[in-house]
Amino acid sequence: MFVVDFEATNRCNADCHFCPRDQTPHEGLMTQEIFEQALLRTIELRDQMARTGLEDPSVDVSICGLGEPLINPRTPSWIAAVKDAGFTCSMSSNGAILDERRGQAVLDAGLDVAMLNVGAVGDEYEQVYKLPWQRTHDNVVRFVEMAEGRCDVGLVLVDFRQDPAKAAELERYWRDRGISIFFKYDIMNRGGSLFVDHMQFEALPELQAARELLGRNGGRALCAAPFVYVFLGYDGKYYLCCSDWKKEVSFGSVFDRSILDVTRGKLEHVLSRGTVCRTCNIDPLNQLTDEMQAARLNGDTGFDAAAAARQKVDTSTWFEGVLEDMVPGVTKGLPGSGRRRRRLLPVIGE
Repeated sequence: MFVVDFEATNRCNADCHFCPRDQTPHEGLMTQEIFEQALLRTIELRDQMARTGLEDPSVDVSICGLGEPLINPRTPSWIAAVKDAGFTCSMSSNGAILDERRGQAVLDAGLDVAMLNVGAVGDEYEQVYKLPWQRTHDNVVRFVEMAEGRCDVGLVLVDFRQDPAKAAELERYWRDRGISIFFKYDIMNRGGSLFVDHMQFEALPELQAARELLGRNGGRALCAAPFVYVFLGYDGKYYLCCSDWKKEVSFGSVFDRSILDVTRGKLEHVLSRGTVCRTCNIDPLNQLTDEMQAARLNGDTGFDAAAAARQKVDTSTWFEGVLEDMVPGVTKGLPGSGRRRRRLLPVIGE
């Protein structure tokens, strides 16, 4: 399954300490003209994917981006347009301005999934999000009641404290208020835009060892995020992915190129580990480095770094085959493209 992320805006009413908002170079609202063209490109992608041999060629739409979508007054009408075009549609929000009027508007538009980011309560919420707690609390509780039977409502829990016990406590709190769906994420460093102590990969002794392990097992591990989660900026540009917080890597606009047209450019950038990728915590080399660091710090002598490297390479090999199905010849001429392509299903370790 593929998701196209429409950035209704990258402006936000919150000021969370785990979001590097000061690193965003420009802010704005998506226009109606850009939205309409972006939707046409997404319909085009769905038609193209349907002609592939992929097991799951489905395409969904997310109204998210790097800001609060409800700041853009057009968001409810865009949800309706996405639904009229036959897509499943989700929206991410911090809930602070999800009042009854806006809540009714997105529900009437046919929203399928609402993902609400409320990762703290009470005074801590106000300290972390810089928003009034009681208003957000009341908005979320009311929306859950309004959405029953019409829209799935899930809570996004970012473990920015790196405290599983606190995350479990928050989950219990919101379960008591009617939420049963939770999207749990570890803190992300937003492509390096957010400073996180243990994610300074270039300074870690494990980096070279991780690079060597990947080399012994096939040479490279490809991050799938830029291809599976297509990011369309509010300005109509194709950005590398949602981790490109500084909007440094773009590949033209929805008016000039199709979504599949930018696949080769994204692939070359990801494999070169250029800007954003080389400092991002979801880059496979950095992931392996982080896993090896955690094993060292925790005294985990049972961690099999070689097996972890093999898994990442096998998953990459499988996904490169997916990209070939999507855009035949897209990997031709790239470093390592002549290696035997094993069409394996990725094995996800526990």
